[in-house]
Amino acid sequence: MGRTQGFYVDTVQRTSPADRDAVWSVVEGIGGERGWYSTDRLWAARAAANRLGLPPGRLRHREDPDRLAPGQRLDWWTVEALEPSRRLRLRALVRMPGEAWLDIFLEPRADGGCLYRQTTVFRPAGAAGRAYWYAMLAPHKAVMGRLASDILEHARR
Repeated sequence: MGRTQGFYVDTVQRTSPADRDAVWSVVEGIGGERGWYSTDRLWAARAAANRLGLPPGRLRHREDPDRLAPGQRLDWWTVEALEPSRRLRLRALVRMPGEAWLDIFLEPRADGGCLYRQTTVFRPAGAAGRAYWYAMLAPHKAVMGRLASDILEHARR
């Protein structure tokens, strides 16, 4: 975890024997009715904490179960950027003292597998945002590490 120009950045990087298209298929299909794999309950708990300020149905939503597009909502995220088979950037919709993004980047490897890089970026809003980041750091690392493992495991199936 590092800090860059006022942003907190945390990256999980792994290699997979699965090819980039197989991994992308899992990445693009995440959320909605499929959920977030073994971290689904933790993601849902975080979103449920936000439920009081959200209209009904806002916590679990996908317009298309297989494809994403910029501007679409994906559960408690908005698809901010999408480069098929390469990159997905989500912006968090949940209330927090700052702004957060989740960026997933895939790069093919010479051996036929791929490099998976998942980066969380948080821009804190003042002291409350900084305190929030550090308070959430341990659960964040556990959830993000598990999410990366689950995505790569499903891609190998």
